[in-house]
Amino acid sequence: MIRSISPIEAKRLRDEENALLVDIREPEEFAREHIEGARLAPLSVLSLLPSDPDRERAALFYCRSGRRAKDNPMTLEGRGFAATFLVEGGLEGWKKAGLPVIRRHTPLPMPRQIQMAAGSLVFIFSLLSFSISAFTWLTCFIGAGLVFAGYTGICLMAAVLARMPWNRQKSCGQP
Repeated sequence: MIRSISPIEAKRLRDEENALLVDIREPEEFAREHIEGARLAPLSVLSLLPSDPDRERAALFYCRSGRRAKDNPMTLEGRGFAATFLVEGGLEGWKKAGLPVIRRHTPLPMPRQIQMAAGSLVFIFSLLSFSISAFTWLTCFIGAGLVFAGYTGICLMAAVLARMPWNRQKSCGQP
């Protein structure tokens, strides 16, 4: 049975008993911020990953808020570790406890950028459509583009956002 433990207790287990920290978030989330020494094992592919060679150790699973970990106890227990624990509050709980994390500046994941851009455009165009009816059609165009992207897997908004300066990879030597 999986037991929830506080971030302080999780840190103690990691430091004193060599417990393994396992981050079950997606790679983009891990790249932005994670606990030092944690292993990435995304929940979305966890059942496809080979058995961990360190199964004799206790495993401390965490996600961002603790919800994904709490909602999938059978999957986590199925990894076969000597003991399985959930870090209460996930990464957010770890930070609230004043424990250190590694942060890197990376762009927001593309799906979130698309949600923000599409939502902003629909909101602005909807407001403008009260005074200029042509904006109603632009709102419809954004909605149709999202439906097209969902159906075909081709997202024109993602293509535009990928060219934005914050999403370009920097060359060596560039700040």
